[in-house]
Amino acid sequence: MSALAEQALAIANLKARYCAAADRVAQDSAEARNLFADIFTADFIGDYGMGLLEGGQAITDFLCTAIAGNSLWVLHMLHSPQIEIDGDQAAGDWTVLVKLKRRENGVIDTVLGRYSDQFRLTPQGWRIARVRFDRLE
Repeated sequence: MSALAEQALAIANLKARYCAAADRVAQDSAEARNLFADIFTADFIGDYGMGLLEGGQAITDFLCTAIAGNSLWVLHMLHSPQIEIDGDQAAGDWTVLVKLKRRENGVIDTVLGRYSDQFRLTPQGWRIARVRFDRLE
């Protein structure tokens, strides 16, 4: 495998860890918070369409309360990744399908959208520096 392919795989695996941590919130918020701890850069910025989130703590709190915290279970499925690497920076776009069961009424919802992410290579490996999520209505 080429070095570029190894880097793209590392980025794809990082995004998969993000989704697994978000999915874990409904069952074990403390474990999910631990999983999120090594995913984001210190200067992370997230845009989920509800105002900017700045820093790893802000995104972790958001995902553990506003999103997955309201669900009995969550399952993220990423598709059609496009990863472009430029030195220690990278961009990634993903189609996402999320199934979740609402805690309050038991309704199973489907969320469709796209992630547009920016990544940075740090001494600890690739980290997510920016996330933009656009929901398809």
